[in-house]
Amino acid sequence: MTLSPTRWLSLFYIHFFLGWGIYLPFWSLWLKGQSLTPALIGILLGVAQGTRAMGSLFITTRIRRSEQLMPAARLLSLATLVLFCGFLLPQSLPLLLGLTLISSLLYSPLMPISDAIATRMVAQIGIDYGKVRLWGSVAFVVMSTLMGYFTGLWGSQAVLWCLLVTQMMMFLGTLPAMSVPLIDGAAAKASTPWHQLLKLPKLRRFLFTNMAIQGSHAAYYGFSAIYWQSLGISAGTIGFLWSWGVVVEVAVFFFAKRLFGNKHASWLLSIAAVAVMLRWTGTAFASSLWQLVLLQAMHGLTFTLAHLGAITYISKELPRHHGVGTQALYSALALSLSVAAMMLVTGGLFEALGGKVFLVMAALGLLALLLARKVRPIEEPA
Repeated sequence: MTLSPTRWLSLFYIHFFLGWGIYLPFWSLWLKGQSLTPALIGILLGVAQGTRAMGSLFITTRIRRSEQLMPAARLLSLATLVLFCGFLLPQSLPLLLGLTLISSLLYSPLMPISDAIATRMVAQIGIDYGKVRLWGSVAFVVMSTLMGYFTGLWGSQAVLWCLLVTQMMMFLGTLPAMSVPLIDGAAAKASTPWHQLLKLPKLRRFLFTNMAIQGSHAAYYGFSAIYWQSLGISAGTIGFLWSWGVVVEVAVFFFAKRLFGNKHASWLLSIAAVAVMLRWTGTAFASSLWQLVLLQAMHGLTFTLAHLGAITYISKELPRHHGVGTQALYSALALSLSVAAMMLVTGGLFEALGGKVFLVMAALGLLALLLARKVRPIEEPA
C-alpha cells in the first residue's frame, strides 16, 4: 500500500495526537487510579518530561540520512506500543518508574521524526505543512474531549486502553510506503551531530529565540486554569478557552501557506514574539471572559506562528544535512526543556504574584524579539 506524502503525514499526526490528547491531560488520572500519592505522580510526570527531552535529543540525532526516518518511525511506534502494553501488568513502583523512563525515551522522538519527514517533504516537493499539521491539533481536541466522557463512563482504566488503541493505530499507520520516497542522494552529507550544530552562532540564536517564545507558555500550561478559577470562571468555560485557542491554531495552520508562505523565519518569529508580549501582558490584567476569548485567539500567533517559523527555518534556511539534528534540538530544547524549566520558575512565582506571573512570561517575548530580528539563514559552504 502506498500513500501520498500529504496523506501519510496527515494520518501520522492524527494518530500521534490522538494518543497525546489522552496522555497529556489524563495520564495523571490513570496513575492516581494505581493508588499513587500526588507527590509520586508529580515525580513520575517530571521524570517523563525530562526523559522525553533526552529521547528527542539523543535518539533522533542518531538518524544520519532522510532514508532512515520512516524505518525509525515504524520501529519506535512498535516499541512504544509494546512498552505501553507493559502498563497492563500488576504494577509496582519500580516497574512503573522503569516503564515510564523507557516509554518516554522512545515515545518522544516520534514527534521530531515526523516533523523531520514533513520538513524534508516541504523542501523536496513543496507540501503545505500547515494543512498537514492541523490534523494533529484537531485530533488532540477531539480526543481530549472524548476522554473526559470515557473516563466518566469507565473510570481511569479507560485511559490506558484508549491509549493502547491509538498506539496500535499509529504503528499500523507507519507501515504503508510514501509515493515520494525520502532521498538524500548518494553525494549528500550525513546529518550533522547535534553537539556540532550547537557550535554555530546562527543556530544558537534560532534555538534561544524559540526557547524564549515556547518557554513563555509555561505559566499558561501550568497555572492558567487555577488562576482563571480564582476569577470565578467555571471549569467548563476554562475548557472552552483552551479549546478555542486550539481552534485558532488549526485556522492558522490551514491558511499558513497562503498568508506566510513567502515569509522568512525571522519575520515569523518576530511577529510571534510581539504577540507573546501582548498576550501575556493582557492575560495578567484580564478579568472578564470576553477579554480572555480575545487573548486566547493569540495562541495562533504565540505558538502556531512561532512553530511555523521554526519549520520554515529548518526546511528552507538550513543546509539539508543540518535538518534532522536541528529538528531534534528544537524539539528537546524549545518544546520540552525550556517549558519544563520555566514551569519550575513560575511554580514559585505564582504563589507570590498570582496572575501577575504572566508579566514574567511577557518579558520573555521582549527577549525573543531582540533575538528573532537577527535570526539568519545558514548557507551551504561553497
